[in-house]
Amino acid sequence: MIYKIKAIILNTVKHTDSSLIVYAYTDKFGKQTYITNCSRSAKSKNKATLFQPLFLLDIEAYNKQTANIQRIKEYKLSEPLHTVPFDIKKSTVAMFIAEALYKIIREEEPNEKMFDFIYNSVLIFDKIDKGAENFHLHFLANLSKYIGFYPNDIYDANGFFDIKSGQIRPVLPEHSLYFDAKNTQILQQLLKTQVSNIHHIELNRIQRKNFLKVMLDFYNYHFDKLSPMNSLKIFTELFNC
Repeated sequence: MIYKIKAIILNTVKHTDSSLIVYAYTDKFGKQTYITNCSRSAKSKNKATLFQPLFLLDIEAYNKQTANIQRIKEYKLSEPLHTVPFDIKKSTVAMFIAEALYKIIREEEPNEKMFDFIYNSVLIFDKIDKGAENFHLHFLANLSKYIGFYPNDIYDANGFFDIKSGQIRPVLPEHSLYFDAKNTQILQQLLKTQVSNIHHIELNRIQRKNFLKVMLDFYNYHFDKLSPMNSLKIFTELFNC
């Protein structure tokens, strides 16, 4: 049966000279693996460029419950991105986030709220002209709302975020997996700030670097296949963080 699906592109791998394997997060079926034809014609090559990290597509695809790889019949842009493909910093952020999502999201079941969060975040990221250097931090922090580890009290300014429990503790945990007071405050600030206002969050290079490290520690603890992040080296070199 053929379904009309909204898809967020996470990753692609060349399969043959005329086909691609596409990994996407979809509104109807969660994380899915697709195969699509891409012949050598100029038209097909141009269409194949739509499978870039975090591109938002409308696709028509077969869905067989017994198949590990589904086949795409047709595809087109759902929402064109006007800055992400052309801004080197934004496209690198998109590559980093897409890789993180590819490793974090595992379920092949729909999650409407998480899909909408990711989809709308991409659209807002494409529009903002300030604060792009904080977007990945805001995104990773707020993604926690949809995977079951959202902090219990984001207004406890004097606490410590416990990576194991996903909660803010009033005293230091009896283990080493926690955010220190400063990173806990940054986490709270990111969770309380709308993505369109992230330019109001003032973080220096060292603060961004330190927060990204503990945020990745958090995801690595709960999703053991997150590391290594192949895009992280490019990302940190570009942003000097």
